[in-house]
Amino acid sequence: MMSGSPSIPAEEALRLRHGSEADQARLRSLTETDAALAALISDWDRQDAAIRALYAPVGEEPVPERLRAPIRAARQSSSGPALSARASSLWRVAAAVTLLALGFAAGWGGARISGQDQAPTLASAAMASFATYAVEARHPVEVGADDEAHLVQWLSKRLGTPFRPPDLSSGGFRLIGGRLLPGETSPAALLMYEDELGRRLALYLARSDGAESDLAFAEESGRQAFWWAEGNLGCALAGDLPRETLRRLAIAAYHDLTEA
Repeated sequence: MMSGSPSIPAEEALRLRHGSEADQARLRSLTETDAALAALISDWDRQDAAIRALYAPVGEEPVPERLRAPIRAARQSSSGPALSARASSLWRVAAAVTLLALGFAAGWGGARISGQDQAPTLASAAMASFATYAVEARHPVEVGADDEAHLVQWLSKRLGTPFRPPDLSSGGFRLIGGRLLPGETSPAALLMYEDELGRRLALYLARSDGAESDLAFAEESGRQAFWWAEGNLGCALAGDLPRETLRRLAIAAYHDLTEA
């Protein structure tokens, strides 16, 4: 078919494109005789490639469970090739949630980079703490991770806000413990992580004035940090890892701290 419009609606083409192997095979078969449909699919391919290039590696992260639920509900409510009215509504909800997720990814993917000559106080404190304690062979922390419940209760009480140590095991880092530190206006907490190679990361937590900020980057000689503020907690993850690796870990820490 060589008409000016595809032989099937764009919604149907999209369903086939993201459907089963049989659906995708059917779509490929249709494009062989439908130039307009082939052009549409080609355009989608270019858009997908541009999005992957723009938002990677954030776009490669697994979709959180809370975003998958509406999609599963919509699929379970479908009956045959045609969706019921309720399923159609759920698909719209799923699409909206997906767009929100994409917007979140865009915010982190395009995180602003600190261009200040001097790193912000939060990042500077994190990097100074990392430089001081990460090199300690025997006493990098006050309370070890083997007593994590006490560690969390103690630091949460001193910070005046509850928190849960982020799980960075997906990046190869495990919590080894933490300590209390003097902050600029109130006590601060430092959590130390270590991987199998002995590399360490320091997560600095302090009370925030409530002004939220995007993920930002700061660096000093031999160390760097990603920092942010969310709610009443300011956080900075410091280390001497490759910048992109540190960024991935900072995003993982952000998710754990804000979704606890």
